[in-house]
Amino acid sequence: MKTTHTVLCRTAVLSAVALAAASGCAPSVEADVPDVEVTQRGIVFGGVAAGGAEASMEKSYSQEHGKLDLPEGLDSEVETLSVTLTATAGVADLAFIHHLRITMAADGGGAPIELGTYDPPAGGTVGRQIALTTLNPNNLLDAWKTDSATFTLEIKGALPTADWTGDVTVHFSGMVKYTY
Repeated sequence: MKTTHTVLCRTAVLSAVALAAASGCAPSVEADVPDVEVTQRGIVFGGVAAGGAEASMEKSYSQEHGKLDLPEGLDSEVETLSVTLTATAGVADLAFIHHLRITMAADGGGAPIELGTYDPPAGGTVGRQIALTTLNPNNLLDAWKTDSATFTLEIKGALPTADWTGDVTVHFSGMVKYTY
C-alpha cells in the first residue's frame, strides 16, 4: 500500500504540472490526491481492574505508511476525512465508551495532532462500530513526511475487565498546489 500511495501521489502531481505547462498560461496548478484508507487490524485493548466503574486507558500503535517525499515548491495538505473504531472480539458492542480521542504523531518527533473525538449521542444506541467526529482542517502533512506514525487512542468509560480487540480505520485525503 505504501508504494501504491506514493506512486499515485507523485503521478497526480506530475500529471497536473505537465498539463499546466502544456497550456502555457496557468500560473499555478492544483490537484486532489486520491483518498487513502489506513486500517490497523487486531488491536488488543487490555481489560481493566475497575470492573465497570469509570476508568480510562491509552493505547498506541505505530504504522508504516511510506514517506511522502514531494518536490520543493508544492503547497500541500493532508486531512482526515473519517475515523472509525470497530470491535472485532471480546465485547458485544462499544456502549461502554463514554469518550474517545485519537491522535497521530510523526515517529521520531513532532507534537501529536488530534484526528477526532467521540462522545456517545444522548439516548442513542451504540453498536460494534463508532465513528469519530474529525477535526478538519488539521493539516497532517508533516506526519506523512516520515516513514511511520504513532496513533494513540485515549478511551474513557465503564471499561471491560476482559481483553477485547478492535480495528481502527482512518480515511485521509490530500491536495497539492504548485505555483510557478
